[in-house]
Amino acid sequence: MDETDLFFNLRLGEIVIGSGRVPTENLLSFTHPHAMDVNLAWLFQIVLALVHRAAGIPGTVLLKTAFILGTWTVLFRAAVRRGAEPALAAVVLALAAWAAEPRFVERPHLVTFLGLALLLLAIERAEVGKPRMLWLLVPAGLVWANGNSCYFLAPAVLILYAFGARRDGLVIESRRALLVALLMIPFMFATPSGFHCLSYIANHFRMPYLRPLQEYRHAQWPLDGPFFFLAAGLVLVWLLPRVLAKLPRAVTRRALVPCVVLGALGAFRIRFVAEAAMLAGPVLAVAATRLLPRWRYRHLVAGTLLAALAVGPRVSAVAGGGRVLDLGMEPDLLPLAAIDFVEEHGLRERMYNDLEVGSFLTWRGWPRYRVFQDPRINGYPDDFHALLRRADLTRTKWQGFLDGFGVTSALVSYPSVNPRGALFDPALWALVYRASDGLVLARRPLRRGLNEIPLTFAYSATNGLRAVPLALPPASAEVSLCEWKRGLGDYHRAAGEAVAALAEYEAALAGPDEPSCPSRARAAAGALALQLGDPSKAATLLEGASDEVARTNHGFALLRLGRGAEALVDFDAVLAGDATNDEATFGRAMCLEALGRNDEAIAAFDVLLARSPNHVSAAAARRQRDKLRGPSGGR
Repeated sequence: MDETDLFFNLRLGEIVIGSGRVPTENLLSFTHPHAMDVNLAWLFQIVLALVHRAAGIPGTVLLKTAFILGTWTVLFRAAVRRGAEPALAAVVLALAAWAAEPRFVERPHLVTFLGLALLLLAIERAEVGKPRMLWLLVPAGLVWANGNSCYFLAPAVLILYAFGARRDGLVIESRRALLVALLMIPFMFATPSGFHCLSYIANHFRMPYLRPLQEYRHAQWPLDGPFFFLAAGLVLVWLLPRVLAKLPRAVTRRALVPCVVLGALGAFRIRFVAEAAMLAGPVLAVAATRLLPRWRYRHLVAGTLLAALAVGPRVSAVAGGGRVLDLGMEPDLLPLAAIDFVEEHGLRERMYNDLEVGSFLTWRGWPRYRVFQDPRINGYPDDFHALLRRADLTRTKWQGFLDGFGVTSALVSYPSVNPRGALFDPALWALVYRASDGLVLARRPLRRGLNEIPLTFAYSATNGLRAVPLALPPASAEVSLCEWKRGLGDYHRAAGEAVAALAEYEAALAGPDEPSCPSRARAAAGALALQLGDPSKAATLLEGASDEVARTNHGFALLRLGRGAEALVDFDAVLAGDATNDEATFGRAMCLEALGRNDEAIAAFDVLLARSPNHVSAAAARRQRDKLRGPSGGR
């Protein structure tokens, strides 16, 4: 499962089950709690929530899989009933599934997938004098309309079919389809949102201008390659009989017109590519059957190809260390560690969050916590989106926007590329968490227990979000100069900038004494000095250290300076407190060797290798021990 929208759908489903009503206000957000929430998917949300109660995330994955398998089974049935060769139908529908795959997620449009497939089958049955299924879709429209907002595609496809059928000379079929479409249209408004569904549907087309989202972009080559293959196939089967007179007519107008219109819609907004692929698949299967000669081994080739398509990804997953079947959640889908940090430190109450993370946050913690925003774009006013889509915001403008909602903390996801991270003024905000899954910032003054990381951020389209060290603490920061410089040292050390880190640690030691900061800065500076090949400085910095890591490093510094007897005192002192300390064991063995006590050194190396054969110093210990065991080794 790699779809964050699952979570707000789960939450809304639970709310409907618990309250017995469909909320019409934005109950999930603290920024616009009274904004209208147009919910056209509440029936699907109830089913989703019940499945999740019974089987958790794996259950929702299985529900999605059942919808998709059901949809493609019906599409296959429709294609074969229209005259498609089963082997060709299977292969062409596999191409359609490839085009639609980005939309194979746990969301309400699965209802429309199955509904459109049933509609295509009903149309085919009506053409052969069995219109009952088509008429039954009229009352079924009430369920469909309350299961997904894309119900409007049902009457739209019927109207397009009616137009094509009229051009094909099928007057009765055209009138029947048009009548069914007209009967289905009123159900668009038979939802708790009534006529507000029109604004919701309109947002499918104005969304990129309201809020730029990935699923509302235009189709692009080669990113959406399978969609273009389907489109090229439709053009080809339409053109070939017109170019080569001997070929039979491969596609009817009534089949082609809906494909063309939905194909254009999919090219305009890729969220409709799946629906376009579903319509195109059976049409191409029938056309290919009419145009291509039959050959003996078609079923074997088709079966082999489909088996390879099914098994190949599973084999690849296992080869990459995954499972044959994985019904869990994508590991890096959510910044769970950052969210845990936020909740452990009491920072969720009025917290800014990015759009995608907002969906999970509506699920975790509601009603105690509400979100700044979530992917229910229709639940927030246009002016809210207008500011959030701007790329020219200043820190002052951003702060004014946040202050309008009383925001006191922030969780910024995708921390390497998210421009939001650069909008928080370090004079007002402190960075308190930084990891690969996100950034957490808190308003000053900081509450007890939070440690500030001395960084701010700058953003550019070329380099993404870049950390910028703050040389001195802001005036409003409640932190000593020693702690600040030590924090800068930690940052440079983590970034692999040892020289800069050592300089910051030494600057921390130059400040006023504090109870704990100097000792930690001294230990870090000594370790770096040793790493940089300056044992004399390391020995001076670590003199008198009592911490076992610092004292071990002090022993190694003395050993490098040729002061083996003094180093041995350090290592023995560490081992007296922790006899299993591998670093001190290795250092003690090296000291014993330097002092000519080879038998004792061999014994110490043996202890280390027996206890920790894969320790970082194991290879060196093994070499030294083997050397000592040579012809002139033991004494």
